[in-house]
Amino acid sequence: MPEEALAAVGYAVSQLIRAGKPVHMHDITARLHELVEQTTDETQKRSLLHAVRIIAAKMN
Repeated sequence: MPEEALAAVGYAVSQLIRAGKPVHMHDITARLHELVEQTTDETQKRSLLHAVRIIAAKMN
């Protein structure tokens, strides 16, 4: 997993934990999608979407 995608997953997981929410694969991908919608930085958006694709591939 590329370092940027790994960092994006870590960030999403830490936000879920801090909020007291479940940390399952679908919760992580949902949070990553929320982050994609919130960011205007194209590089960050690509990293977040890459992380979503990696997790989705592992769920299949």
